[in-house]
Amino acid sequence: MRVFLVTLGLALLSHTASAQQPAPPPAPKAAAPAGGKGKATAQLPKVERFTLANGLEVAFIQIDTAPVVAVQLWYHVGSKDEPRNRRGSAHMFEHMMFKGTEHVRAEAHAQSLNGIGGYVNAQTDEDATHYINTVPSDYLDYTMQLEAERMRNLLFRKEMIDTEREVVKEEIRQQENSPVLRGLKRFLEISFTKHPYAWNAGGDIKDLDATTPDDLKKFYDAYYRPNNALLVVAGKTTLDQVKASAEKWFGRIAKAPEPPRPAKEAQEPPQTKQRRETVEPSQIGLTLIGYHIPAAREKDVYALQVASIVLGSGESSRLKVRLKSTDPKTKQAIALDGGVEPLVREDPGIVIAVGAYLDPAKADAVEAAMLDEVKKLADQGPKADELRKAKNQVQAGFVFSLEEAQGLAEAMGRSWIHTGDPTSFLRDVDELEKVSAADVKRVVKQYFAPDKATIVVIPPRTK
Repeated sequence: MRVFLVTLGLALLSHTASAQQPAPPPAPKAAAPAGGKGKATAQLPKVERFTLANGLEVAFIQIDTAPVVAVQLWYHVGSKDEPRNRRGSAHMFEHMMFKGTEHVRAEAHAQSLNGIGGYVNAQTDEDATHYINTVPSDYLDYTMQLEAERMRNLLFRKEMIDTEREVVKEEIRQQENSPVLRGLKRFLEISFTKHPYAWNAGGDIKDLDATTPDDLKKFYDAYYRPNNALLVVAGKTTLDQVKASAEKWFGRIAKAPEPPRPAKEAQEPPQTKQRRETVEPSQIGLTLIGYHIPAAREKDVYALQVASIVLGSGESSRLKVRLKSTDPKTKQAIALDGGVEPLVREDPGIVIAVGAYLDPAKADAVEAAMLDEVKKLADQGPKADELRKAKNQVQAGFVFSLEEAQGLAEAMGRSWIHTGDPTSFLRDVDELEKVSAADVKRVVKQYFAPDKATIVVIPPRTK
């Protein structure tokens, strides 16, 4: 059992669903530069930006390496924007947006683009819902037409809504059948006592059953508007073509009032006391230790990302080495694996450290080792080679994400959601490079204090 499977579980709690076809294989990733010197470098792309009169923001990067274009529409609405008694509304639209409009029959959006060799998908998380199209460049205008059509002309047929509600509920049941995912869900509920990050983007069955077509229509009218969206285009086309198509298809859509932002009224209060709970057992034991971190736009996030890598990313990271090393006395490791995952969000998020083990008798030792490694980093900071390696790891991933249109489109969209600026990702490498060992030591001491920890233990089954 690998901790990346636990990370996958965390990702599942932030719902990601495929529309019509499986996700494409990831682009090849080169290894981060090894050793203590040097850093990954790349020619940063030029981002062109403009805004339509109705408030729709548009970001464009021209890439001429292949005759394809990525067209994504990012809506600034996720599960944190749902009413507390209507959890799952954002997820419902991820399905409903493919089920027909006034002028496009059900499934035709995906079928028509798949039919010309394109790729279509949609994703919902806590902060955003975005719709993904990668198509031959000649189909840019047609793809924009399809996206503009469903921005305002979605049909709300009761039979369709009832069908999709059952599909979403079944996805929730699949999560609820996993003790690990139930434990992770409980971890978030304990960690966030007020903020809607306490619930996952999949939704709640009871709330979905209570949600009416009128509820969904109100949600759609509030959030699926041009002034609450970013149109992202990356690929082999021109700025003039992007402007012409955006104006032609989206320019006619009316601007709407600013949508509700319930999370602004539910900000998480500072945690001043350690929280702890042991939940139902699973096939594998997991100890989860979480610490609240600032919102994505805050500069401390860069140092916290470095700290997370030093602690738990890669085979040479501190937690992995500590938990997987063989004890000279017992001739056994205390755990199977360990890792750290920073959940960076638009609002203040959380870093989660994970230790995986099979022997219930080792639960205390696993937790003690994890907390000890956090304390050491807070007291001593990272070594020079750890700092360089962590930076190289992030920078290399950044460099290779720039090589294809879909990766660039995702970067622009996520930057816009996190900071309001689709170009902010271009500054990440420079900001990361500025992080010092003293910065890492400071943020670990500040944010990873023992009295700020949330600890959830999912014990391994004994039989």
